[in-house]
Amino acid sequence: MSTLSALAHVQAMESMRAVPLTEFRHRRLSSRPLVIIPLAMAGEAGAPLAAMVGTARRNGTLLVVAQPRNRDQRFAFAAGLGRIVMEYINSFRQDRSGEGERSRYTDTPQILVPNPGGVRTLADLGRMCRFRATTGPYAVPEVVPELGMWLTFLVDRAEQAGSSVLLPVTGMLAEHWATGQSTLENQNLASLMAWIAPPPGLSVEQAMADAENPDVCPPAGPSTSPEFDNRDLAPAIRNFDEASALGDPQALADAESDLRELIAGQIQPTWRMVWQAISLLRSVPEAPRAAKRFESDCRAFTAYSDYQDTGALPQRKRDTAIGAARRLGQLEHALAEFEADMAFDDRFVLADRRSAGEAFAGTVVEAEPGRMVTTDKNSRVPRPLVTVLTEDPLRLAADTKLISPSMPTGHKAKVVSVRRVGGTTRVTVEITGGMGRARVPKQGTVPELGQYVAYLPDPGWRPSPQFPASDATPWTHSAPDGNDTESAVPENTAAEEWGNED
Repeated sequence: MSTLSALAHVQAMESMRAVPLTEFRHRRLSSRPLVIIPLAMAGEAGAPLAAMVGTARRNGTLLVVAQPRNRDQRFAFAAGLGRIVMEYINSFRQDRSGEGERSRYTDTPQILVPNPGGVRTLADLGRMCRFRATTGPYAVPEVVPELGMWLTFLVDRAEQAGSSVLLPVTGMLAEHWATGQSTLENQNLASLMAWIAPPPGLSVEQAMADAENPDVCPPAGPSTSPEFDNRDLAPAIRNFDEASALGDPQALADAESDLRELIAGQIQPTWRMVWQAISLLRSVPEAPRAAKRFESDCRAFTAYSDYQDTGALPQRKRDTAIGAARRLGQLEHALAEFEADMAFDDRFVLADRRSAGEAFAGTVVEAEPGRMVTTDKNSRVPRPLVTVLTEDPLRLAADTKLISPSMPTGHKAKVVSVRRVGGTTRVTVEITGGMGRARVPKQGTVPELGQYVAYLPDPGWRPSPQFPASDATPWTHSAPDGNDTESAVPENTAAEEWGNED
């Protein structure tokens, strides 16, 4: 945590009110997001209990698994959820722009869940569904593996910094507001909302106390409260099982209705709170560079949609060694780009990075605007030098490539030297790009004496990692010979289910 971030949390604690961390909302918020609130029984790993899903506050659909340990009911639940999710996703697979390789869908789906646990639940659901067979002794509806493959794509995309196709609402709120509680506590949606927008008539302290009481404010999932499970849910499921064993249709309908009503009481408060959080986030202006990241989401969505249209196999269970390393490199690069975009757009984020020594700003005290150098190709090009005097605690090394939010678009530079002088730092910077094609830099493209400028690392300055070909890796890092069984339906399909009973 940087100095400014820590200060914002202290201010929030002193004032007992959330403090804005950013000037903009750096995540795209769709005009028609699909909200999914998944619930699972406490202690039943991977056993879905219910989900509430919908694209508007007043049209949520509640799906319930009356007996979470029953395989048929679990996959009936997955099929019901799959039909809703696929109808939503397919509504974005209509309008395309461009031709050939540049053709892509003009919009992407966006799924919002209450907290990171919701993302993990969708990841588990995707992994369990995408390998299901639609024929044979354990056949499931065709929408089940289709849902699994799409959920896996969305979860994989959610791991990439800056993507907005699958987001936890608590993450978006904590990205913009600082509270007086820990990062772990910020994953509690009710507690986080108590700091940002406590209910009318309640103080933040009172709202936080209510958030910690599962009877007043049920957990946002994915697990239910153990007290609720033991006191209310277990008897309701037992009544359902007894009615099912008796074969009395009326008793079964009554037991199922009671169970749905019980679960609705647990999930509806979170549903209302998520939509309240969405309204709060809409009031924050979107960052300018969010549009560029949205285009990246559109390209990824189009690529996977086209891949699905070819009758593609499910994603692998595990990456190969080279695939995992390549993906890690992509995630690191995406994180660097997202952090740079945030600082470029947002003066609050830039100040935060300056306090951590990851960027700097100051006044130009020396300048050589007419400096020329000879390149390796024996041509003369302009390479002006400027020296910036800053009081920021700088941790950037020489040759670090830089970009500047205070200079025209395309401005590029690199650190030549960093010298401490008393309580200040003199940073000599060489301008390398954004000056036009002429031998004399265009007016305004080189900082002038007395000008205040800011710089931060260019996310593209790190070289792209080079990986060996798959057939050039040692046997310890290679996949076994033969067909790729990782992408196929497991042989023991029945053993791959949610908490399957013996």
